[in-house]
Amino acid sequence: MNLRYVLLIIGLLVVAPIANAERLLDPMPLTMIAQDFSLPKVNGDKQTLKDLRGSFVLVNFWSTECVICRAELTSLEDLFDQLRKDHKFEVLAIHAGPDLKGVKELLEVSPVSFKILMDPDLQMGQWGVPQLPTSYLVTPDGSFYYRAIGTRVWNAPYMVDFLREVMNGYDSSTSL
Repeated sequence: MNLRYVLLIIGLLVVAPIANAERLLDPMPLTMIAQDFSLPKVNGDKQTLKDLRGSFVLVNFWSTECVICRAELTSLEDLFDQLRKDHKFEVLAIHAGPDLKGVKELLEVSPVSFKILMDPDLQMGQWGVPQLPTSYLVTPDGSFYYRAIGTRVWNAPYMVDFLREVMNGYDSSTSL
């Protein structure tokens, strides 16, 4: 294989997630319902998506093996703190894979107040997660609303303002 070609591929793998950080979210058809799940939290209690009906839910797929995923948790925490004061807003961070020990160690160093769920058997593959991190904004009635493939700066003013506008302007009569 040509060295120039290999370097180009490596460059794209490194730059692509970073380039996405400045983007907002991609809209999804409101006719797509987010499939419910039952996953264990870090403490072992079960969490379902259905339990959070009535709230906007940002579902973030991540892994301890993904450096940018770990870094993104901090900006998700800040976003959660800002938006939950004025809106029914939840963040669910779903760890892809069985690394409960690694997740607990990370949370000791960088605690978060939103829910961390474990997907050790990767049953959430039915959501069509193309890469980590990937996030979905789910409406209060359970429809997909927006998606972010790759990392985002969740606590950037432009992102916080965008999400506030989305939640303020949401009309549940336009969904299923």
